[in-house]
Amino acid sequence: MPSTVIDQNGICAAPVRAAFKALYLVSGAAAQLGAHGLRVEDSQWQALAQATRNANQALQAHEDAESDAMIAIRRLSAVCDSLLERHATGHACPSTVWRDLMRAGREAYEQLDL
Repeated sequence: MPSTVIDQNGICAAPVRAAFKALYLVSGAAAQLGAHGLRVEDSQWQALAQATRNANQALQAHEDAESDAMIAIRRLSAVCDSLLERHATGHACPSTVWRDLMRAGREAYEQLDL
């Protein structure tokens, strides 16, 4: 059974960390492509959408947690949501948006001290 104990970062160790790791990897790969003007494939968009949904679900259980780590993970999730919305509506995703995604991922990663 997954742990529901809050760790030193103020997050649920197992579900939130697992969801964050997946989101960090998938969003980082897409951001590297997008920031360099390369095409993000449909399969990558789908993986990003799934990882974002999983992270949002894991975060819902801890919506009252206000640690720096949780705030950083929420920001990464919000940036991903915004990027996915732009993609779904056919809006361009300029390199500044991709760089913001990379920055949000890096900041969350640093907060979790993985």
